[in-house]
Amino acid sequence: MRWQRFAVTAPPDASEAVSALLQELFGGLSTRSTPAGMVHEAYISEKKNVTEAHAALLAGLGRIPAELALSVSITVQVDWVDDEDWAETWKQHYQPIRVTNRLVIVPSWRDWPDPQCPTDARSDDIIIRMDPGMAFGTGAHATTRMCMIALDDHLRPRAEMIDFGCGSGVLSITACKLGARRVLCLDNDPICVEVTAENSRSNGVSERCEVRLGDTLEGMGGLFDCIVANVTPQVVSEQAPNAAASLKAGGSYILSGFTHRSEMQIAAALEAANLGAVAKYHEGEWCCWVAAKLPGSAT
Repeated sequence: MRWQRFAVTAPPDASEAVSALLQELFGGLSTRSTPAGMVHEAYISEKKNVTEAHAALLAGLGRIPAELALSVSITVQVDWVDDEDWAETWKQHYQPIRVTNRLVIVPSWRDWPDPQCPTDARSDDIIIRMDPGMAFGTGAHATTRMCMIALDDHLRPRAEMIDFGCGSGVLSITACKLGARRVLCLDNDPICVEVTAENSRSNGVSERCEVRLGDTLEGMGGLFDCIVANVTPQVVSEQAPNAAASLKAGGSYILSGFTHRSEMQIAAALEAANLGAVAKYHEGEWCCWVAAKLPGSAT
């Protein structure tokens, strides 16, 4: 099967707006920094209406405010990629990534310790082996790394967690390997559900991961110790009340996928849901917050 690739190059100030648009239209993306600007890539199957998707992308980019990026500053490249070419491209550029003193993401086809990788192996390393497929979850993006750091810092032993927008399952697997008892993995993209299920099996944690389609935190049917949402500013804001309703006392809502530009919006959404930030992480323009219920909130 072939996939149409949309590569959007934009100035850093427009990175969040472009990321949110691609997330909305395609359900996933990858982002990398280049001398020409931030390059955001998203893919759509040839089985879908690629012409309509292209038109929607151009229309959305045209609505980005001029103060973020003039239209001439944003370029779009479109081409076709085969499944095999996609896999080989990742294998060429995806290397082991040390996230914390003990968390390391290792591609499924690489050895660890890896003689080609400058990252030093440690005896207490926790290895997350990933094959992102078409799910765009390699750990290379700052928001993913910060969510992993937040999990390392805040996840309770034997926690029950929701990974909302699970992508490739990297955060779900991280939680399991940090000691989570159960993780509910939700994504609105069937490809992500399939990839997360496969990656959880290859990491030996599938018995603790329930993977299913879902696009809301409403009506989870129970309370959880932690909810991770590495999605878009709009979604993490909209889902804040549902997250609060699904958290146990002392639980954590780990949210990312937004930049400094959206911090006031995120803070207001949390306050309206009776949540408050207890920890904040930053890498470049990107943010990750850990929120908890404010005193006096209902359990």
